[in-house]
This record gives sequence, structure tokens and C-alpha cells, in this order.
Amino acid sequence: MQNDGTSPKSSLTAGLQTRSERSMKLEDQEYWKSLINMSLCKFFILQTLYQEPVYGYAVLKRLREFTQGCCTPTYGTIYPILKELVKGEYAKVKSETINGRERKVYELTAKGRKAYEEAIRAWEEVMPCLNKVIEGGKQNV
Repeated sequence: MQNDGTSPKSSLTAGLQTRSERSMKLEDQEYWKSLINMSLCKFFILQTLYQEPVYGYAVLKRLREFTQGCCTPTYGTIYPILKELVKGEYAKVKSETINGRERKVYELTAKGRKAYEEAIRAWEEVMPCLNKVIEGGKQNV
């Protein structure tokens, strides 16, 4: 027990909840953009690698192009996901020299291609519902 009658664990948990509540600003559009970006990042990387083998920086460049700045991950997001894909055997990596520089080129494996195809099916199932909810919400505004 602490002097205020709470156990150390409960006051620690309360402090974490308070921090969490402060960082989660549901009325802030940037919060929602960040949440969506985190959710879509792996999907977009799979989509990029599904088209052809690509080195890390080129993944980011292509994502910036086709998302036009919306949901574009950062370097700090891309590389851990690429490592995770390799570790899970969804992608393989090999070193190549491109324009005189050694680059790690990532390519989807058969397992990675199947994962992307399953992700597409999941999004196809979710999108009509999401669109319906969004359209219904607009009518009430």
C-alpha cells in the first residue's frame, strides 16, 4: 500500500490509462489518419511487392506516388515491416548492386502472394460496409 491507500500496481495502471486517454484524441483528424495509416501500411507494402521485387527506398517512393501522400508510411515504419515479412517467410531479400550501390531487394514468396490475395478479399468484404457507414454518417451531419 502507498500513503494514499492505493497499491503501487493500481496507481501505475491509473497513470497509464491517463496517459493513454490523453494521447487518444478521437476528435482529432490526425489521430484517425495515423490509425488508418498504421492499419494500411502492411497492406500497401504487400501490394507494392506483389507487383515486382523492389528495394526498401523504392517501396516508400512508390507508396508516396500511388497514395498521393495519404497513408504514406515513414522509413521507420517500412523497414520493420519488411523484416517482419522476411521473418514470416512472406518475402525474401537478396542483395543487388543498383546504380553502383548495394541494395536489399525484397520479393514476395508464394506465401506472401497468397497473403496479399487474402488481404484483398478481406478488404473487398469490409469496404461495402465501411462505405455504407460513412454515407449513413454523412446524412446525419
